[in-house]
Amino acid sequence: MNQVALIEQKYRELQAQHALLLERSERQIDEKNAQLKAQKLQLSEHQSLIEKQQAQIDQQQSEIAYLQERLNILLAKRYQAQSEQLKYIQGQLFDEAELEREIAETRQALEALQNKSKHSTEQRQPKQKPKRQPLPEHLRRVEVIVDVSDEDKQAMGDEWVCIGHETSEQLAVRQREYYVKAIKRKKYVRNRATDESDAKDAIRVAPPAPVMLPRSLADASLLADVLCSKFLDAMSFYRTEKRLSREGIQIGYSTLCDWPIQLHERLKPFERLFYQALGRSPLWHLDETTLQVLDEPGRANQTNSYLWGIRAGPPDQPIVLFHYHSRRNFEALEDWLRPALADFQGVIVSDEHGAYDILARSYPGIQAHGGCLAHARRKFADAAKGRKDTSDAHEALKRIALIYAQERKTAHLSGVRRIEARQQLVAPHMQRLKTLLDEIAGRYINKGAMKTAIGYALNNWHKFTAFLTHPDLPIDNNPMEQAIRPFTLGRKNWLFAGSPRGASASAFIYSLIETAKANGLEPKRYLTELFERYPLAVNDQQRSALLPWNFQFSA
Repeated sequence: MNQVALIEQKYRELQAQHALLLERSERQIDEKNAQLKAQKLQLSEHQSLIEKQQAQIDQQQSEIAYLQERLNILLAKRYQAQSEQLKYIQGQLFDEAELEREIAETRQALEALQNKSKHSTEQRQPKQKPKRQPLPEHLRRVEVIVDVSDEDKQAMGDEWVCIGHETSEQLAVRQREYYVKAIKRKKYVRNRATDESDAKDAIRVAPPAPVMLPRSLADASLLADVLCSKFLDAMSFYRTEKRLSREGIQIGYSTLCDWPIQLHERLKPFERLFYQALGRSPLWHLDETTLQVLDEPGRANQTNSYLWGIRAGPPDQPIVLFHYHSRRNFEALEDWLRPALADFQGVIVSDEHGAYDILARSYPGIQAHGGCLAHARRKFADAAKGRKDTSDAHEALKRIALIYAQERKTAHLSGVRRIEARQQLVAPHMQRLKTLLDEIAGRYINKGAMKTAIGYALNNWHKFTAFLTHPDLPIDNNPMEQAIRPFTLGRKNWLFAGSPRGASASAFIYSLIETAKANGLEPKRYLTELFERYPLAVNDQQRSALLPWNFQFSA
């Protein structure tokens, strides 16, 4: 073999070795690339897992911060002195009127069934009608003499002579001293013989004096005492029954519960006068709260119903009215206020509930609709609990405090002068508060008290600033919340109303008491004189004199 052939052979061998090495190198590179790709995928999966875990950690930390914030708020409300006194609780209220009457009837029916089962072999006794227990003999008696009128006595002449009295008794109370009013109606008989035609007219008795509940043993003073114990002092009818029992006075629990319903029926013409005055008022404060009412047609007993409230009238003649309705929508609000809306020309103040917005848009007589800055302040006060004094929540509270301080300086003004003063004194501080809220809104993107407070304030800002351009609008809805407060104090006793009638009656009794208080009247004394004088009022003019803002106590 020549040298050329050897070189070619060697070249081919080297070329084969090179191809083998190249193939091996490419295979190793592919293996390395596959390993790198697998490592990169694994790294990406690890990174995704880390990000997911970090998101979970952030969410948990946010939840922990939120729960810690709520805990701080609850602990502060439980143990610390409160700077916000208006913590109105949406409670379930009202009396047991018809419910307790039904309970009593059910209890009697149950006892009758038990007696029937126990004595089934014995002869059935005739059913006895319930008898009213006599009033205790140890109670002091005060005689009230009722005579015929002077005109009748003059017409009777000397032919008639008093031979005694027709006597009935009513239980009365004064300063927790129970006594019996022995009402004696004078009886007259002719003092000489008459023919048979005059025999049927031989005796004449003084007519009964008009009373609030004609067939009741309760005097006006006792009715006022029982109602004030319940609706003013938050003492249930059950406790009132026990208190009377300690005095030896037996008045059934269901009887006590019936009295508000009977009084409400009797006072319907009086209630109508409240709504007439409401239509003439220039300012309405509106609010609502929940209550539970049993036996509502087509509704479960656990379903919430609502108590609507309004405080109106000029400052020296305030009106407070409450109304029960099963719904919280605009239709319910309109149905309640319709008697007064036709004549209303003024402004309203409310919270953010949408029914009030629809009301303001639907009636041209509503000239402006204001919001309650105290609601916003309360939310920032909650957010400030557990935070340092330099926090955004504290800064917002400081700016709101300055707004209130400047607003107080305009209280003695009215009309254009008040608008000018508000624009000069209050509007700049409102703008500073708005600027602060816009600046810090982006810092609180997760749920929490600050996000809630900022969102509430910004979403309702047009209502909060409405008072700056209308002199009759107040800065908040505090007067209405103060009127609602008695419900929150009594909610542990009044978890529900026994029926729609019971809820309506309780609403009007509360209206009488709160309106009396708002007009500077002592509620118990007012109710006592109202129940004494109302039976004598025969027309609206006489009834109008008994309205709390027109009322004059007797000497």
